[in-house]
Amino acid sequence: MQATLIIVSYNGRELLAKSLPAALAAARRAGDHLVVLADDGSTDYSIHFAATTYPQVRVLAFPHRGFGATCNAAVAHAETEAVVLLNSDALVSPDFLPPLLEDLSRPNVFLVGPKFLNADGSLTDTLGNRTSCRWHRGLLSIHHETDPDLLRETAPQLYANGAAMAFRRDKWLSLGGFDPLYRPFYWEDVDLGYRAWGRGWRVLYEPASEVVHEQGSTVKRGHRAAYVELMSAKNAVLFTWKNFLDRGLLCRTLAAQVRWAADDVMIGGPLPRACALLAAFRQLGEATRARAGELRERTRSDQEIMAASGAER
Repeated sequence: MQATLIIVSYNGRELLAKSLPAALAAARRAGDHLVVLADDGSTDYSIHFAATTYPQVRVLAFPHRGFGATCNAAVAHAETEAVVLLNSDALVSPDFLPPLLEDLSRPNVFLVGPKFLNADGSLTDTLGNRTSCRWHRGLLSIHHETDPDLLRETAPQLYANGAAMAFRRDKWLSLGGFDPLYRPFYWEDVDLGYRAWGRGWRVLYEPASEVVHEQGSTVKRGHRAAYVELMSAKNAVLFTWKNFLDRGLLCRTLAAQVRWAADDVMIGGPLPRACALLAAFRQLGEATRARAGELRERTRSDQEIMAASGAER
């Protein structure tokens, strides 16, 4: 199975100096695979650097539209059966690709995520490994496994972290890729995995494939921490409005979200959670239309999705 490795970058020239040669080496080692740079309107001469230093890399230059939109545009240009999306701060190991492609050849597998490591090889506070969802006071939270004993074997997971994921291109296109509902960033990868499970496909965690990832470094380079937190919270709300088709589950979650925002009002001071709920309400019409699409396409219930993906372990 041939793959296209797409590195998505915005003003990441310094990061590309490490990630591009690692991706090229891994692509050569695994066989006849392509490496593409999808540039999201950078202004730091990233395109010139890549074109002159690594002429074997195909460069796709897009206007600045954000991570999800750039990923969608780049995948549309790919022609291989498999695609691997990589952040510019994701440093792949030499043999990371074959295990991902082997998993993609299994029946009904759409999406595979590698094992994420810190730069020192540790798992402390890593994000994206064997993901699942858990519940706290009626609200959905994402769990990222960090116990080494639980990360030794291939296993189902809720979603694959957008920093490094391999998937079958035909299924990506049928899903429509990352939903622009989650602009400017975060939760589009959770949504993709949840929708895949909802159509009867599988999402896997693959420990034989390893990637070093500096968590959140690409987002933090261009945005204040408070803004990043607000957008993440807003998109978490939108995810439930769009994807929880079970009425009982949705009503329970809505009540918890109102209580969550009211806590801010009761304690006084900054209102980050109330602001996140308000920001989500501004996209209510868009979320409602996306929900209607899920109602048409879903073949599994929310409970079946969570059980199949290993949620609430």
